[in-house]
Amino acid sequence: MPTPATTRLRSLLLLAALPLAGCAAMAQQNQAYNVQQCQAFGLTPGSDAYVQCVSQGANAYAAARSNAANAAANSAPAPGMAVLPLAIGIPVAPAKNNTCSAPASAGKGSCPGCSVSCGAQSASCTPGQEFPGGSDLCLQPASCTCQ
Repeated sequence: MPTPATTRLRSLLLLAALPLAGCAAMAQQNQAYNVQQCQAFGLTPGSDAYVQCVSQGANAYAAARSNAANAAANSAPAPGMAVLPLAIGIPVAPAKNNTCSAPASAGKGSCPGCSVSCGAQSASCTPGQEFPGGSDLCLQPASCTCQ
């Protein structure tokens, strides 16, 4: 027969576990939403853009892409102006992204950022993600890797 103290302890443990279960369910719902939205954006699962979209969050990814598009539109040459490359016999290799950085997470900044310089290798960075609503805990840490 359990003692009253044991019964109270069990009740407290159950009450403490309830918010954690709710957070886990909310994180799963948020992840499912991000996957659905990133696919709706036309991103191919497994591609760098898709991984960035899912890990960053679909809404943040869309906002960042919109800001980048606006910045590119504002820096475009004036209508009627042509920008031509100057050909002087120097071979041009495709640009390689060999450095990158990921900022601290949005919200409380619980997930620290990172940066990497990969020399001749390609760099890949994705920002960290806090639990929805901002948290002192990091749902997914930032990632900066060489490939």
